[in-house]
Amino acid sequence: MTETLTDTRADRAVAPLLEVDDLHVEFRSGREVVSAVNGVTFTLEAGRTLAIVGESGSGKSVTAQAIMRLLQTPPARISGGEIRFRGQDLLALPEPEHRAVCGEHIAIVFQDALAALNPVYTVGFQLTEALRSRRHVPRSEARNRAVDLLDLVQVPNPRQRIKEYPHQFSGGMRQRVMIAMALALEPEVLIADEPTTALDVTVQAQIMRLLGEIQAEREMGLILITHDLGVVAEVADQVNVMYAGRMVEAAPVEEIFARPAHPYTGALLRSIPRLDQKGQQLEAIGGRPPELSHIPSGCPFHPRCPRDEDVCRTDPPPQLRDLGDDRYAACHFAEESQIP
Repeated sequence: MTETLTDTRADRAVAPLLEVDDLHVEFRSGREVVSAVNGVTFTLEAGRTLAIVGESGSGKSVTAQAIMRLLQTPPARISGGEIRFRGQDLLALPEPEHRAVCGEHIAIVFQDALAALNPVYTVGFQLTEALRSRRHVPRSEARNRAVDLLDLVQVPNPRQRIKEYPHQFSGGMRQRVMIAMALALEPEVLIADEPTTALDVTVQAQIMRLLGEIQAEREMGLILITHDLGVVAEVADQVNVMYAGRMVEAAPVEEIFARPAHPYTGALLRSIPRLDQKGQQLEAIGGRPPELSHIPSGCPFHPRCPRDEDVCRTDPPPQLRDLGDDRYAACHFAEESQIP
């Protein structure tokens, strides 16, 4: 399976790098069903950055974990949709083959590096583990590769630091180690799930600059999961906005900031500080996201929406509507050129 995916150049030219088509994920607890992801669809091309944004609980991380098949089953279940890597449906593969494909071609950087790293093993051991188990690289060669990886992510004195444990690294350095581990097998897709959470703005900028440089060098496809729209504006090519497990808007990054086509996107943009609005009060989004086990009828955003009308409360939200210019929005009023 791995050889087929890596050696077929015709597939590279025809099929997109990664496609998620009508993905549904639910969690069952007794009689209660939580619909965490509801019909998410997107495409990622090589060398491009797709940002997935939204409030906590919108389904961003669950989508990423579904791609990697990291959801605990039960209670989680992928109840519908397809996830295709270079045209191959990953959900149709037996788990060992899926693990082989993801291990070689798709990698993930988790948001909490301290929790993701094993505290009882050195950083060097954790960096070389994938190389030795998947590529059967000799110990000395794997160690040299680990040094190179730490050097790639700009960890000072890498030959010494591979002997140290995660707690001996700062938050920013641990995040660099996580990136190095994700890059060890030279994946074609990198999923970065809140990679700058809890880091100060200077370190955030360094981490995102590092990811951009590595992506440009390797032509990786990058999925950036974040709630930081400032980071999105700097690095993303395409932006998908999620709310209550649904994709409510998708557009190029310039269009998202210039002409938001869904009221939720507009509300997110108004809630962040801007240099051209010095001294103005930020506008908070009223209310709170819905419980995914009790999603409101009609459009899930209607209880918080400034454009709320009767049709929003009664009719199901429309599918993503093509607005032209590669812009899509799931709103009854999305045919308008701009929604404030």
